[in-house]
Amino acid sequence: MKKLIISGLIPLMIFTSCERASSQEIQNENIKNNAQNTENPLGIPLPSEISSTETVCILLRHAEKENVGTDPDLSSTGKLRAEELKRLLGNVHVDNIYTTAYNRTRQTAIPLAESKGIVIKEYAPAATFAATQLFINNILAQNQGKVVVIVGHSNTVPEMVKVLSNNTLNVTISETQFDNIFITKNSASAGSVFAVQKKFGQSTP
Repeated sequence: MKKLIISGLIPLMIFTSCERASSQEIQNENIKNNAQNTENPLGIPLPSEISSTETVCILLRHAEKENVGTDPDLSSTGKLRAEELKRLLGNVHVDNIYTTAYNRTRQTAIPLAESKGIVIKEYAPAATFAATQLFINNILAQNQGKVVVIVGHSNTVPEMVKVLSNNTLNVTISETQFDNIFITKNSASAGSVFAVQKKFGQSTP
């Protein structure tokens, strides 16, 4: 797959292992109001900024869904959010995309996956925190030097973020919230390097 190299990235501070516990970057930004970089408003690191032992994860809950059935599709609003995700990451290099088997998570990722020529990889939602830790450890081990997108659910994304941030970014996602997106960078040797929470698309309560 062709790797896109873009300039003018928003600087992201990288912390040493001795600093990360007290100085880890935790931010809340509204991407819609961020005009610093229209090519890469999320500030995702370039491939050249990721060492062979580091992994960047972009995590989000699925977009808005229809309120019918046990495995609903995205609503019209959700489909717009999925397109917005594709737009936001349009100039960003992505190596792998992971979703659960549910329609709402897959449909959130499909526009992005198709635009990148990536085959979505399915994973089972973790039922326990220990299972979440195991899943994240596998993701990091299998994706060193890469950027991955993980689409999950309101109850699973916070747990994954907690593991990736070494318990420094503890969040909750309500049933009405769909606009959160999290970016983490982890090193095989130093653990969590940074964790950032941002907003994208139409605001939700």
